[in-house]
Amino acid sequence: MASILYAWEFGANLGHIGTFLPVARELRRRGHRVHWVVTHPHQAARLLPRENFAWLQAPTLPEARRDGPPLNYADILLRFGYANEHDLLGLTVAWRELLRLTAAELVLADHAPTAILAARSLHIPVMLFGGGFFAPPQLNPTPNMRPWLEVSAEALRRADALALSRVNAVLASFGKTPLSYLAELFRVAEDALLTFPELDHYADRGPANYWGTLPAAVASPPQWPSDHAIRVFAYLRPESAHFAAALQALQELSRRDAAVLVFAPGIDEAQRARHAGPQLSSQLSFTREPVDLNQVARQAHAAVTYASPAATIAFLLAGKPALMMPGHLEQYLFAKRVEDMGAGRLLSPELAAQDLPHLLQQVLHDPELRANAAAFARKYAHFDQTQVQTHIVARIEALVGSYEKESR
Repeated sequence: MASILYAWEFGANLGHIGTFLPVARELRRRGHRVHWVVTHPHQAARLLPRENFAWLQAPTLPEARRDGPPLNYADILLRFGYANEHDLLGLTVAWRELLRLTAAELVLADHAPTAILAARSLHIPVMLFGGGFFAPPQLNPTPNMRPWLEVSAEALRRADALALSRVNAVLASFGKTPLSYLAELFRVAEDALLTFPELDHYADRGPANYWGTLPAAVASPPQWPSDHAIRVFAYLRPESAHFAAALQALQELSRRDAAVLVFAPGIDEAQRARHAGPQLSSQLSFTREPVDLNQVARQAHAAVTYASPAATIAFLLAGKPALMMPGHLEQYLFAKRVEDMGAGRLLSPELAAQDLPHLLQQVLHDPELRANAAAFARKYAHFDQTQVQTHIVARIEALVGSYEKESR
């Protein structure tokens, strides 16, 4: 059976591991060897031991300072080792050794550009495993990620040219053909994306292949604090933008209008006690474990999220709007697509939080938001997440089979 390496290089939170876990289980059941290389081992330790999976540390560098915020995908890469040929070579060699150590026959790249580069240098096929943000469209230069700002084409070209020169220098050191443009790195054996076209971070990508989304790996039935007719589910993180203000607004809502269930991994006990408990006369409670997102979306009227794609999309598929409070660029671009679709509201991290109660009322009661979310749900009424997993596993096995034939 095949040796398959899951590579997670950039990003945070459990969504990366949790999305791949059902696929990993099925691959192992079918006799394949699954190797996990993760950028945050502490996240792996929360999920993988109970599944009897081990993991390795992904080669990464701390973010380097550059003037201003990242303007395009190349500008992001330049902050994480791609501005210096020796840094990038060091990362690539480390990834190459992981691929050799595991005898990888296929790389599943979950926001892992350097793993893709290493695989290219070893002629190992790559399958993308993530949303649109992780793979820029086949454009030169990579597009402006801040469309609300006027960014010169020259600034985008400079960022791409510098990152491309470092990538090609590394490829040359292994005697490999250079890339013609930076986004060519993402022309891989399977470039389908785990999202829907309406929610792709790049609105200007053009024709592309989309899988949709996968079911969550670990989930418990939601336990609501009361049987109130209106229910709100919140998926937040203490580092989320407007976290404290969101908890306060949800607590006030729970005293008047709704039962509120909050999943906030990492919240401290003092914060939890300030917002939940019988002494507060509220209908708000916290869950310590992830809940079944599809089930909670069917039961609730609306969501409040940090722009988590998994939670937000679950609600959209159930025809329910979401209030999103993104904390960084990837989350913001996703939330903007939902808001542009008219199926949710976005509170920018750069704006004050005084509108939170009003926005909460909007996602609960605005008929236009609800109608647009329902339209998305109708469009994908026959979408089956379990079939997505079946198709992905089949595609993985097909790619491995092709690699084995070429290797003979």
